[in-house]
Amino acid sequence: MDTRRLLSSSALYGLADVAVVAVGGFLLLPLYTRALSQAEFGHYVAVRANIDILTYALHLGIPSAVARLYFDRRKAGEQHAYISSVLWMFLATLALLGGVSLLWGGPLWRLMSPAVPVRPALPFALAISAAGFLGALSVVWLRSEGKVFAVVGLQLGASAVMAAVATAALLAGQMRLEGILLALLISALVPATALPALLGRRFHWWPRRADLVQTLKFALPVLVGYLAYFVLSRFSTLLLQRHVSSEELGVFGLAQQLSMIVAMACTSFGAALQPMIFGSDAAHVNEALAKAGRLLLLMMTAVFAALMLFAHELIAVVAPHGYGHGLDAMTVLAVGNFTLAATLVSETALLYHHKIKTSVTISIASAVVAAGLGLWLVPTHHVAGGALAVAGGFLVRMLMSQWAAWRLTGTSRWRSALGGTAAAAGIGWTALQIQALPLAAPALIGIKAAILALVGIALFLFHRKSS
Repeated sequence: MDTRRLLSSSALYGLADVAVVAVGGFLLLPLYTRALSQAEFGHYVAVRANIDILTYALHLGIPSAVARLYFDRRKAGEQHAYISSVLWMFLATLALLGGVSLLWGGPLWRLMSPAVPVRPALPFALAISAAGFLGALSVVWLRSEGKVFAVVGLQLGASAVMAAVATAALLAGQMRLEGILLALLISALVPATALPALLGRRFHWWPRRADLVQTLKFALPVLVGYLAYFVLSRFSTLLLQRHVSSEELGVFGLAQQLSMIVAMACTSFGAALQPMIFGSDAAHVNEALAKAGRLLLLMMTAVFAALMLFAHELIAVVAPHGYGHGLDAMTVLAVGNFTLAATLVSETALLYHHKIKTSVTISIASAVVAAGLGLWLVPTHHVAGGALAVAGGFLVRMLMSQWAAWRLTGTSRWRSALGGTAAAAGIGWTALQIQALPLAAPALIGIKAAILALVGIALFLFHRKSS
């Protein structure tokens, strides 16, 4: 594949990925928060966390393993037999998980989400997770075959279906939470429809043991990393369900979704910089890492400043007045997401040097910290405690990742990482102080716009000085 085609394919994949995340995580939030009561939105937050748990239990990291092993099987002309083996493993896991759900699903669901009715939430959650596996397998297969437009079409189609079904179900059908779950299920089925066409009549009716063993060998470390990230980012959501009302859980969920704008934007930008690093030879990789780090820091600070200065206005647009007091939690979570995005360069350095186990160890350690902080802070400080626990875990992840990259490359990036985090915290605190001023809305917006312009000028001068 030539460079131009590689770049265009990467851009199209990135566009599709951003569209999926944007529709599922941000663009439909105004519809959700206004069509559902605040308590129902809190139930939605809880159900999404439980869907994540079921997804990890059902997927087992297998789609990521398939992305690695598929090419080996294709060279031998065994790709259809391999995919068939993967499907048999999925069906066995689904049968096991379905049996557990039938026998103990109710008590387990009430343990995790006592305020959310088991039905129809649990059946929907299991179906969404199962459809998600088939869709993920289809996308991995098509990406491995270089079918760029097919992948982009499926992902954009799923996003469009999600938006259309959710709008129709909530506004025309008055279906409330069930309408959102129905939209999630139908949109997950869209990419899954490609799988029968890809397999055709070449499905193998008996799994091969070697395929199963090797897939699990690659999949389980990925699963550990996914579980660690879930604990890092979602454990507080599980804890909050036992200590706050569904209305307050909805406030926390909205604050967390909006704060993720920082990490989403910066991760997408950072992913575009990774080929420059991975394509560097060992003698120049530190230079490439330094350049990528400077560009990413500028991008992160600009996005963070815009988000924080106008966070109050954003919440007012996205949700009714009852969510407004989540601004403090959103600020803390946004600082945490800033530190998460700051790990991208150090994590890339670890991947460049094939230190995958180090990266997984860092994820596990930071997840333990986040869980410990959650158990300590959530019972007494509730939503604020949950936000601090997540942000604390992200901060520990950044510090450990920077330390590991420093030990590996011999180049310290502590100054930029800690300086950027301090600047983000300062911007967040300043935005809260400005919002508390007894001024009319137009005056506040004018002050915020002026400060954002000053931040932009400062970043431009910093870029020119460091270039």
